[in-house]
Amino acid sequence: MMHLVLIDALNLIRRLYAVQERPYLPLPEQVTDGTRQQIINNTQNMLLQALQRLRHELAPSHALLVFDGRDSQWRQQRCPEYKANRKPMPTILAEALPVLEQAAQQLGFRCFVDNKLEADDVIASIASKLSQHRQQVTIISTDKGFLPLLNQGINIYDPFARQQLNPDYVESKFGVAPAQLVRLWSLTGDSTNNIAGVNGVGPKTALELMALGDTLTEALAHPDCPKKIRDKIINHKEAIINYMQVLSLQTTLELGLNLQELRLPEPEQEPS
Repeated sequence: MMHLVLIDALNLIRRLYAVQERPYLPLPEQVTDGTRQQIINNTQNMLLQALQRLRHELAPSHALLVFDGRDSQWRQQRCPEYKANRKPMPTILAEALPVLEQAAQQLGFRCFVDNKLEADDVIASIASKLSQHRQQVTIISTDKGFLPLLNQGINIYDPFARQQLNPDYVESKFGVAPAQLVRLWSLTGDSTNNIAGVNGVGPKTALELMALGDTLTEALAHPDCPKKIRDKIINHKEAIINYMQVLSLQTTLELGLNLQELRLPEPEQEPS
């Protein structure tokens, strides 16, 4: 049976790199060539080990590492504060990315990047299309932004916790179903993406409000909706709509990828 794993490449690589960089911190302004190469080599080895482990644990038939495009700015244009709190990628890692991509491809994992697209939208579009055709697909990432896709029958795997995430996990952690997450974060804010939300609306208030209706319009019209909360939401209506658009993944991108090109080579047989 076909099983595609879609790997959020920088989500994985940046965490692996951080572990390898840590023993050398704080890095001096001028890093020696030896230190630089050691960090890169260690990161590459850890990446290859992680990919091999994923192949062993999930038994995929196809795989794709998806990287963020450098020029994807539509979310920042709509919401300037989006991800403004993120630290820039370390210079050593940025310069090493081509080497890491090449190493992954030599292992049989194809890499994809479109400079105009965020990896999240690419992954969501591929996963949604395959799910509609009842194909098995697993997203490899710790990014909670993918969790709304659990509503579509898409699998999500945390490679560090080595855990399959499911709707029950979302319910226990956030108090809502996957399909309601974007609405929840638009109200409470999302510190990961630097989204402010509505001032004074925390998780408890948001959950109580969302329980009053399937949409915010229904919830605000409910007789049990407090006037203070209703007025606050109405006053922030445009911001909430904006937040929901920014936090929602695009799932209909046309990427021109050929599934056959993503097939993993047969694993090498150990000599008997």
